[in-house]
Amino acid sequence: MSEKIGETQSLCPHCLRTIPADKIAENDNVYLVKTCPEHGTFKVLIWRGVEDYRDLQRYACVFSPPEKIAVQTKGTCPEVCGLCPDHKQHTCLVVLEVTNRCNLKCPVCFASANERYKFHPTIDEIRKMYQTILDYVQHPIVVQISGGEPTIRDDLPEIVKLGKSMGIDYIEVNTNGIRLGEDLDYLRRIKDAGVSSLYFSFDGVTGDVYTKTCGKDLLEPKLRALENCRKVEMGVTLVCVVAPGINLHQVGDVIQFAKKWIPTVKGIHFQPLSYFGRYPKVPEDEDRVVLPDLLREIEKQTNGEIRFDSFIPTSCANVHCDAKSMSVLLEDGSLLPLTTRALGPPRDTKNVATKTRKEICDLWRYIEESVSTSSEEELDGTWLGFIERAKTRYLTISAMPFQDVWTVEAERLQGCCIHTVTPDGKLIPFCLFNINSLDGKTLYRHKVF
Repeated sequence: MSEKIGETQSLCPHCLRTIPADKIAENDNVYLVKTCPEHGTFKVLIWRGVEDYRDLQRYACVFSPPEKIAVQTKGTCPEVCGLCPDHKQHTCLVVLEVTNRCNLKCPVCFASANERYKFHPTIDEIRKMYQTILDYVQHPIVVQISGGEPTIRDDLPEIVKLGKSMGIDYIEVNTNGIRLGEDLDYLRRIKDAGVSSLYFSFDGVTGDVYTKTCGKDLLEPKLRALENCRKVEMGVTLVCVVAPGINLHQVGDVIQFAKKWIPTVKGIHFQPLSYFGRYPKVPEDEDRVVLPDLLREIEKQTNGEIRFDSFIPTSCANVHCDAKSMSVLLEDGSLLPLTTRALGPPRDTKNVATKTRKEICDLWRYIEESVSTSSEEELDGTWLGFIERAKTRYLTISAMPFQDVWTVEAERLQGCCIHTVTPDGKLIPFCLFNINSLDGKTLYRHKVF
């Protein structure tokens, strides 16, 4: 038995035309069903657990729309964006791409690095993108420098210094870590330039995983990069792209690995594989890890140390876009989750975008300074000791399944708070910027100089 539980706008996987879509509950799953007049009907799994899908609406926030918009045309989402008047949420994090080149050519790459077009902007062009961010985004301004692989640029320290000098509050670098494991001096220079944190690709704890996701065994280079980060006290978020048959069975192992690297490792961000950019095949439902699948695997593989209900939406983006938990690492090596659905949604969801930006900035700091002069032995087992551990020995675990051309929903785009800045002065929701059709056509990911 099937039931229509919602409707939205989506895109045709062939022509990228905006088409109506229904959300259908069937056999305790939620599907997105849409029909293009030219290319037919598409049905794709987007959630497992209809009651859970509905229940998450209580976490929905009071949106705070952007004060400034770049595109005046209304009612054309998602084909016209920039942001437009239909957008409902302020920017929390801006992705700034500084190259489309990379020192790898991974079978799985959301950016299709080294393909499609050449993008390697000059310092002046990057300055203009920074200025767009300053013109449209409220402080604190959080920027992730991305690519391609940003560390192939010898001038990355200068790019970071430029952003800081112009007024960017916090800068993170999205990296595969290869150069950082080989060049300690380069890592020190980007840190001294003002990088607060690394968004570090880390797909698993065995070499075979990297052979599948990156085309070669990169485990040892990854470990060398992490060791260098520990030496220079650079905080790291491990970013794990998750796919069935590749590394879904290792999500628990990744968490156990991360615990041993606290406080260098500040968090883990799991990204169920989204089918845009470069990917091995056209997806079927069995190729997808929907968000509830991932959370149940985490509970199972950690033997309940981190539970399904330890994850809550950020209440900043759409409630079906993400989940997060935060835990303190206790003296016995176990994680104590501080987040739980039992506490219910936040009481105040106004200005949640501003609060989220501030939270990101706080968590990117390497180690919060201690307020106690007592020794670790004196603090063990005390309330003050727990507070001290919570400030320095914590681990965030988050997850965000990015939308692709099959799963995209207009209202999720309109509530997005993670935006990519473009050279022509626009901010585009991250998923929308990266979406491509079956033949590789994109709406926004192309060189515009």
